[in-house]
Amino acid sequence: MKSWEQRERAQVTLSKEVGYVKKPHGSRLRVALAFPNTYWFGMSNLGFQTIYRLFNAEDDIVCERFFLPPKQELAEMSAAKTPLVTLESQTPVSDFDVVAFSISFEWDYVNVLTLLRLAGIPGYAAERSPRHPLIVVGGAVTFVNPEPLAPFADVIAAGEGEVLVPGLRRSVAAATSRENLLHLLAAERGFYIPSLYEPRYADDGTLAGYTVRAGIDAPLPVRKAALKVTDAVDPPATSIFTPDTRVRFTLPRGSRARLRQPVPLLLGRLQLPAGAGVSGRSHSPSSPARHGAHSSRVGLVSIALCDHPEIDRILGNLLEMGYAISPASLRLDDLTESIVQVLKAAASGRLRSRRKPDPIACAA
Repeated sequence: MKSWEQRERAQVTLSKEVGYVKKPHGSRLRVALAFPNTYWFGMSNLGFQTIYRLFNAEDDIVCERFFLPPKQELAEMSAAKTPLVTLESQTPVSDFDVVAFSISFEWDYVNVLTLLRLAGIPGYAAERSPRHPLIVVGGAVTFVNPEPLAPFADVIAAGEGEVLVPGLRRSVAAATSRENLLHLLAAERGFYIPSLYEPRYADDGTLAGYTVRAGIDAPLPVRKAALKVTDAVDPPATSIFTPDTRVRFTLPRGSRARLRQPVPLLLGRLQLPAGAGVSGRSHSPSSPARHGAHSSRVGLVSIALCDHPEIDRILGNLLEMGYAISPASLRLDDLTESIVQVLKAAASGRLRSRRKPDPIACAA
């Protein structure tokens, strides 16, 4: 695949989208944000969409997206050694100041290396120099175990995007060199700099812990960045609309919620589609999601969907707006008669639902 073909495909993709951000680069911090899987998976991911919005909310940052090419394109680009470019401006990824990965699944680890190779960036952090982009890894997997990605990342970000993005911006603005930047980031909550630490292993080869490298001033342990008051932000929702993906938003837990399973951590929160949301939130009546203008499907994400005090109104409004609804999970013992009546619409194809077993309930 030639460079002009890649640019042309990017422009066709943008022509189908509503809500993307395009800024002149100028003196702004340039961030290339990657989802290490195909466009469909990346644009259906709330964390990816949220961190894109948070970066571009900063006036002195320009953030553009790139994804893993489909198989045929991937083979053609590898054979032709065509540089990987971003969607918004079709700029080579290697020209950016920061390349950030939003990773939700462990099976995408190998795709991180594929994207770095396509961009012409060395895979191992030790092989890169200050002339290369700063490689930042974030996403849900960093909360579980960031160590498999440590050899390849300059920075691993763990926590809420609302805290991490300003921390990155402050550190970049104050840094005098790449080495100084890494030390400044280490002082910010939520940033793990693998090169500043030395892993320790037990006799059986398992990881026993970490020590800070000699002569280095870095925190131990590294603590995730967290919002102090989550009520001040809206739940995550789709902000870039495209007919190729599903509109999704997250419902907060209701007051009856029971702590039966771990609460998933997401990088940021956005608004609900207009007309379908929770009282007390502000919603724009001109929301592109209204009446299915850019998608006929809505995904509801919550660990206790039926516990939400306004779930009946939300489901009813979404159906009236013409959406097919796909709840991420439902607990049978939490279903009410009114919710069941809405679920019966599945027979006419108006509602799609998946029942997800509760491992704790099944074990009880």
